[in-house]
Amino acid sequence: MQIRQDKMDYILFLMGFFITATANAITISNAFLVFAFALTAYIFFSRGYQIDKAFIYFVIAYLAITVIYFLKFGYIDLRSFRELIRFIHAYMLIKMIWRKFIPYFTKTVYVLSIISIPLYFLQLYDYEMMKSIIGIVEHNVPFLDYREDWYENLIIFTLNDEGMYRNSGFAWEPKGFGTFLTLAMFFRLIENRFKLIDKYMLVYLIATITTFSTATLSVVFFAVFPFYIFNKPPAYRIITAIAIVPIMAIVFTKADFLEKKIMQEYNNRYKWVNFVQEKESDEKDQSLGRFGSLIIDMMDLKKEPLLGYGSQKFERTQFSVGGVRLTHVNGLSDFMVHYGIVGTLFLLITLSITFKQWSVIYNFKAWYWIVIGILATSFASTILFYPIYLAFMFFPFFKKEQEANSKLFYETKELRWN
Repeated sequence: MQIRQDKMDYILFLMGFFITATANAITISNAFLVFAFALTAYIFFSRGYQIDKAFIYFVIAYLAITVIYFLKFGYIDLRSFRELIRFIHAYMLIKMIWRKFIPYFTKTVYVLSIISIPLYFLQLYDYEMMKSIIGIVEHNVPFLDYREDWYENLIIFTLNDEGMYRNSGFAWEPKGFGTFLTLAMFFRLIENRFKLIDKYMLVYLIATITTFSTATLSVVFFAVFPFYIFNKPPAYRIITAIAIVPIMAIVFTKADFLEKKIMQEYNNRYKWVNFVQEKESDEKDQSLGRFGSLIIDMMDLKKEPLLGYGSQKFERTQFSVGGVRLTHVNGLSDFMVHYGIVGTLFLLITLSITFKQWSVIYNFKAWYWIVIGILATSFASTILFYPIYLAFMFFPFFKKEQEANSKLFYETKELRWN
């Protein structure tokens, strides 16, 4: 019975995991979201779980705010209900599997990273051959075709023409793969009692390098590494900092895709801001970049600071302006404009409560570096709207059983999957 339950828990986790990866026509579809939600709800209630009052109040507040959007903008975007489904799905998922979340996550990213590394080198060797292999299903099942011929996905691996020399892993692009890798590093350090090098961390590091992702390496340098040294004795911190920080500084300043790319994007931040104001461009589809997205999102937030715009994206500087479709890539500022100051405070408070509680349960320090890492990652990706990250926001909404103490994670096999 327990074995069957564990298998079902892992299936539920994988559905949320691949929805978050947004890598193919199936996992991004509303139909798959509804299926994952319905199956999770069925298992949730069949096991006798109940919805906590705190979460009921959250749902009521969400519906009330949706009514406010209707009164303010004159219509309700149906995407509001899709987001509500995501919230409820994430809440039920984390309530059922939170003890297994860390080992499920670290193991899954580990296995998929191992798969990605040799496939990545084959990608470098013969890109067109790999496209024919990875795209074999999409090429033969028309309704699975996603993003035309410049993008191929076979669940466990993605090829993206915009990252021909970079490893996208199982996610939508290299940067997306990196969001999973940095989170896995945080969790593996917790899981292995802060051993910097083991087989998991080594695979994560190799995979991270192959992404050539500015955001990913920045989070590793400025969030994962500090999290590691803050959980070591003071003397060890000093020695490690002296040995590693200079190397990190050299890599960061010399690699073209790190400091130079950040500065280049920062210096170009007003290019598309000026376009939005002038509405003249020869482009048809353009990414605003991290800093351009931030500036334009903050311009929108000033108009609706308290509750934001919700799903009413057509009220924002979001879609076609002067015939150009704008792509916002800054997930953090997008979340802020989406839910306003109220939603942003909700995000910060719930993430802080979750990881502060986990620091007690799993016996680690400096939990705030995980929050900083998630927020920094979201600065470059819209991850905060998907199940894995939403789940962290809803952990504080239910009561944890008494046996969830600091010894549980290390003294039982329930949470270890190695």
